[in-house]
Amino acid sequence: MKKYFIILAGLAAAAMVSCTKEFNPESVSAGKTLTLSVSREIPGEDTKSALSGTSVVFQANDEVSVLSGSENAKFTTAAGGATASFSGTASEAEQYLVLSPYNANATLASPSVVNFTIPSVQVATPDGVDPNALISAGIFRPGDSSVQLYNAVGLVKIEVPSGITAKQIQIGGGRGATIGICGDFTFNASTQVVGVVSMSRIITLVPAEGEDVIAPGTYYIAVRPKPDFEGLVVAYLNGDNVLCKRISSEGSMIYINRSHIVPIGSLDSNYSPVTGRATLRYAGDAPQFTGLLKQLAGGATAANASDNAVKKIVFKAHTLYSQEYKGQVTVNGNKIANVISNGPNSDIQIHAWVEDGTAYVYTEAPVITLYNASANLFRDFAGLEEVSFNDVNAMDGASFEYLFRNCTSLKSVDFGNADFSKVANWSFAFVTANLNTGVPSALESVSLGETATTSATNMTSMFSQAFVLKNLYLGKNFALAPSVNGMFNGTASVTTTQIDDEGHGMQCKLFASQALWDALNVDLNDDGVNATTLFNTHRFFFTPVE
Repeated sequence: MKKYFIILAGLAAAAMVSCTKEFNPESVSAGKTLTLSVSREIPGEDTKSALSGTSVVFQANDEVSVLSGSENAKFTTAAGGATASFSGTASEAEQYLVLSPYNANATLASPSVVNFTIPSVQVATPDGVDPNALISAGIFRPGDSSVQLYNAVGLVKIEVPSGITAKQIQIGGGRGATIGICGDFTFNASTQVVGVVSMSRIITLVPAEGEDVIAPGTYYIAVRPKPDFEGLVVAYLNGDNVLCKRISSEGSMIYINRSHIVPIGSLDSNYSPVTGRATLRYAGDAPQFTGLLKQLAGGATAANASDNAVKKIVFKAHTLYSQEYKGQVTVNGNKIANVISNGPNSDIQIHAWVEDGTAYVYTEAPVITLYNASANLFRDFAGLEEVSFNDVNAMDGASFEYLFRNCTSLKSVDFGNADFSKVANWSFAFVTANLNTGVPSALESVSLGETATTSATNMTSMFSQAFVLKNLYLGKNFALAPSVNGMFNGTASVTTTQIDDEGHGMQCKLFASQALWDALNVDLNDDGVNATTLFNTHRFFFTPVE
């Protein structure tokens, strides 16, 4: 093993950017000693980006990857600045590829080519760019006096003015978000060529940890370099959870070159709010939601046909989606309509698509509303393992009866911020066992979030047959319905005993209000079981939620 010391200047993992006329990308010098000369890369003027004087500095404790063969060594700097000394230990090699910032999962496609990712979610950094998104790389050979890192990304600059509440900012390639703008790529550190591995079409800029909104200021988003984007679509989520959107004029071209910044202006009144109702309907003309997802995954169109292809379903509102998914997609050579928002009074489309076993159900509307006839909504998704709700509510008097019927592989359900207070019928909702064939339930975790159950009239057998349930989060707003016969029939009866952090043994962790716990622990027999609900107090370890 040989220890090398690397001097880096210009680009940093944590970047501070001040913009005037032209983007001067980073320069990096490296060598075996602590005293090295520094060279800089000075590109030609980017006519589409009138910016100059850009400076990027390192911060103390920044890290870079030093890669050779299959080895990925971490080098660290103790002090920041325009020039920084990175030190670490790496095996001797004829050539090293230096990648900033450090990525434990980074690999080489060849000695001069590194695999890298432009993240689809980036953190808003005032006057800068998310350090994890500002990817750069260069070649270092023992005996060289310097190494220069080159940016693998382009940057988009956007202003958030005072008076605008932006919970997040979304940007997509193409007027309908049809063109890849982030994803997995390769970068040749010798020739500065970016290659495509796989791409996604939307980048979301989110507030820093602990913040609810993106503060007024200047921000940069790292994007895929592409000299001929057919326009862009940009949106921000305002304080009312309404997506405000602006699309490039038809025929416009956006040139985003490597190591250059393209300003796209300020969030303003020209961003049109997306308002209206997006209703998801299960029943009616086929294929509806259930059959459509199965068809999009390459299966049958019938709602009651078993499907093993869909492993996860994700709901998300007020989110840009790709024009590619509007109207039709190609499955097994056939064009399939994927607009599924044909419920009553639905004037904003909901679209679905399936990638790598995950079904995405997205809309630009503020919320996805489930139709009142939502019983059997996920029927016979035999391979389904996880469902994640976000920004979802339900119509008055909605039925969730047998919501996950015959979903025998389902392990986790998370209601997120869903509001299901208008749901009337919860009977058999989490019965995932196939009662006809005897295939048992695999359900381990259910979180109802903080949704209330104020309209619930029927919770018969709601968690019946959930034999292996380990975590049940009912939240502070859950209350029992008038009808609760067999609600906990067999629930957690064969769960392996767990030990919590305080050393208590239990079979299922239950998070709920004290009032609900008290209501469940009434009229228990000598075995701790209620004759109506079949709730067995000895199977649950209770944690109050207030």
